[in-house]
Amino acid sequence: MTIGVGFLCEDGIVLCADTQITWPHSHKYYECKIYEHRTSEWSMINTFAGDPDLVKSFNGKFRDAMSKVKPPHTAAQIQDVIETVLSFLDVLDANPTELWMLCAIAIPNTEMRLVRTTGKIVSQVPDYSYIGVGDSSLLRHLGQLVMMVQHYKPYRANQASMLGVYLVLKAKAFIEGCGGDTDVYILRSNGHLELDSGGYYNTEQKLLRIESKIKVVASCFFDKRIPDAEFDKALAELVRVLKEDHHEIQDRMWA
Repeated sequence: MTIGVGFLCEDGIVLCADTQITWPHSHKYYECKIYEHRTSEWSMINTFAGDPDLVKSFNGKFRDAMSKVKPPHTAAQIQDVIETVLSFLDVLDANPTELWMLCAIAIPNTEMRLVRTTGKIVSQVPDYSYIGVGDSSLLRHLGQLVMMVQHYKPYRANQASMLGVYLVLKAKAFIEGCGGDTDVYILRSNGHLELDSGGYYNTEQKLLRIESKIKVVASCFFDKRIPDAEFDKALAELVRVLKEDHHEIQDRMWA
């Protein structure tokens, strides 16, 4: 099982994924699940859930197909190539229904597009999507939560990357087959690619610490045996941790 999440932001597209690949009833290993395809005229990065051999077949055929496409390139054109390659896999009996992808497309300083594939179906994503856990109630709930509470829309890429780390962290904790480090790629509007492989461990630990403080406050909130002074103490500790981590995380988001 794989967890991949994607955000279409005002200054880039964010893809996050875990690194554990599990073969049913067999073994597991770890590798990056985000792939890049780039020239000076266009960029596309994709992450997947499903058969690892199938995505490698797709990537090879996509590169071959794009080498035959004449400029000027557009995001719509690249989306059409993705759909064509998936249909071709079906002709070869490669069964694209066993492959789900999030694909981030950028035409430098012109347009950006995030698309999601399910089998041969390719659709645009307006803001946020995830793959790899079916219709997971966990990711559905958390995804709706993080998209509803945002004050300024859309997110900035560095902000969305932190949210992506949190969503992948929850999947790794509660969904069988997800694990390993978290890879985060940001495809900027100018076509530049930024990546951070395994560099979000400290952020994960900060988020887990905040969660633990929230749990303490929640348990005090619903227990009438807890005196007001003890509730105030738990609340003050939560505020302290939030303020302590707030500036450090904000500095990284807006770096």
